[in-house]
Amino acid sequence: MASLARFLAFFGVISLLFIPPFMDGALGRSQSAPTQTDSYNVLLHSQSLAEQRVALNHILKDSKQYVQRIQQSLRDYPGLLRVDPVAARRVVYISALVHDPSFPPILVKSLGLPDVLDDCIYACPVVFALTIQACFNGWSPPQDLDPELTTVYDLRTEIQRVPLISLKVGSITDVIQGPGTDKLREEFDQKSEEQLIQMAGPMTQSKETRGYAAFRLETLVTGSRNRIELYLLALNDFEDGAGEYKGAVYQSIYRAELARSRGQ
Repeated sequence: MASLARFLAFFGVISLLFIPPFMDGALGRSQSAPTQTDSYNVLLHSQSLAEQRVALNHILKDSKQYVQRIQQSLRDYPGLLRVDPVAARRVVYISALVHDPSFPPILVKSLGLPDVLDDCIYACPVVFALTIQACFNGWSPPQDLDPELTTVYDLRTEIQRVPLISLKVGSITDVIQGPGTDKLREEFDQKSEEQLIQMAGPMTQSKETRGYAAFRLETLVTGSRNRIELYLLALNDFEDGAGEYKGAVYQSIYRAELARSRGQ
């Protein structure tokens, strides 16, 4: 029933899918080089996947020099949600990937703020980032968090759930059901992880296709080789009404992080 409800929440009925041709690389490669020089600003604001990838790799190679800027951005996060929600969420995703121990205490303070609660009705970037910190980077949530907050409940639930995720390969029909799911299985269960990442990414115009590719990824990822590409999917998420796309990307990243923690 949950998978049927998810199907209806995301699209209602299945339409014929446009499957873009496979391109070089997981999310697709562009021949153009980044034209901006500040990697952090590029990552927050650029719509170019090529620029984002170069900027993210640059930051990860020398992440310590960006810690203070990320800290300040996390402090600004609740207000930034009102004026630039894309950049605001990207800050949170970057903090999850850089995983400096100074980040969670800043993020925790935002769990009960109205703008954050409004943004966290469905899949929540802050809950995701704190779950990554707790499950893979040794952070422990404070004991005095307000249990009445939905964000706190979701965080504690995710922290308990993520270590139990199976890395066994499944099918798209494990997470979405409804009319036409046999066709979905035929179309998507044959795709490689790299093809699906490309299909789920911003170079695919159809949000429908992006969503189905993300659903398949959350049942397919068993290793960490595309971990950075999956984070790039999070940086380029989109609103689908019920956070289904973001939730599927989060699940895929959890699987990649689990695999990484096991040396896979």
